Amino acid sequence: MVVAAINLFAALLAGVVAILNTRTATKAEMESSLEVAERFVDVTLRDLSRQGKLDDLDEELPPLLRHLRHVRIMFLSDSGQLAIISPKGATAGVKGSHAPGWFVSLVHPEIAQRKVRLLPDGSHPVIILGEPSDEISEAWQDFLSLALIWGAINAIVLVVLYIVLGRVLNPLASLSRGMHQLEGGEYWARLPSAKVKEVAVITDRFNMLASALDVARKENESLYQQLINVQEAERREIANELHDEAGACLFGIAANASSIQTTAGQLDGERATRISSRAGEILSIAERLKVMNRALLKKLRPGPLGQVKLADLIVELTAGLQSQHPDTQIHTAVGSVAKSYGESVDLAIYRCVQEAITNAIRHGHAGNIDVDLDQVQLANGAGDYEAVRLTIADDGKGMEPDKAKGFGLTTMTERVRSVGGTCVIEGVPSKGTTVRVEIPIKQKKNESTAPVRARESVRELS
Repeated sequence: MVVAAINLFAALLAGVVAILNTRTATKAEMESSLEVAERFVDVTLRDLSRQGKLDDLDEELPPLLRHLRHVRIMFLSDSGQLAIISPKGATAGVKGSHAPGWFVSLVHPEIAQRKVRLLPDGSHPVIILGEPSDEISEAWQDFLSLALIWGAINAIVLVVLYIVLGRVLNPLASLSRGMHQLEGGEYWARLPSAKVKEVAVITDRFNMLASALDVARKENESLYQQLINVQEAERREIANELHDEAGACLFGIAANASSIQTTAGQLDGERATRISSRAGEILSIAERLKVMNRALLKKLRPGPLGQVKLADLIVELTAGLQSQHPDTQIHTAVGSVAKSYGESVDLAIYRCVQEAITNAIRHGHAGNIDVDLDQVQLANGAGDYEAVRLTIADDGKGMEPDKAKGFGLTTMTERVRSVGGTCVIEGVPSKGTTVRVEIPIKQKKNESTAPVRARESVRELS
């Protein structure tokens, strides 16, 4: 487009110069033709006068002046009629020209007029007018030929440039798309080898970089999976300790405090009343510790995974978060999902819901949060496949476009990737944040996928 614009500007400039030159040349040609015609007519009339043929002027002049160009010669008879002598059959003005009107108006010179009188008394004048029509027609033909040649050459040049630049720019456009894929985490992207030697070096380096990043990504996923396994094992161990040791100790404390309170109730006096009151305080503290212990157990280990329905776990989690944050409305919708997709997938979904809602409340100050969990049918280049899809959308403060992800969001993204899924986090300032998680699944034939609705689950939990 730039080359075409430059050529168009050059063509306009050349056209202006050509029109100015044509106008000047036409004017000079007309003046020269008038001078020659005047002398030729004067000589011709003198010869006719010597031969005594002036009475037959309208018959004698045309054959003698038919070869004169760019002029129109007219004879005024005694009767006052104007007869055209040369060119024979031409019309007035420049209507005989084949050039378009705009070209004629640009190059048409002022028509000069000259008169040659036959006798001293001024009778029988011969009028000579400039006739630029044929000159303008010739100039237009030249101008048109040059324009056609220029157009053909320019078209060929543009086609050649398009082909040549296409060979260079198409690989660069492909490189740009590949860089965008790498930016999105698609490290399996590869570029075809370019035909241009210099660009081929860049594409080869890109493919090497993508391969190295892909290997590093797989190593990171493996390491992160091991980290998650170790982390979950530690959480499981801590949860078991809290359940077995701390739970048993709290039960013992509550039982002993209850026994002391019962014993003190059998005694009389102020001292027995104080003992009963202290025992009641111990029972109250033990009960609060039991509630805290159960909350910690849920955070560390969300129920017996694989035994309790995934839908029930999610609804219980959102209901618990709703009770902890009454100012935020959490709307949960669970579609047709299986009872379980395996411990790693179930845990990944559970942690994503937990982290996303916590971030929306703590950092986004959201008033409404929508949680949608469903099993869907998707398609890609390899064919159709099923996936469990989780969407958490809020109406909070959103995220700045250039702001880096926090530790929680990064951990959530890596957790989803470790089970082969994708996690996309989209935030718009002042309009909220949306988290989309898709995890491909391999569903067993005997696995039940009966639909579980959120409201029914809430009723069961309540």
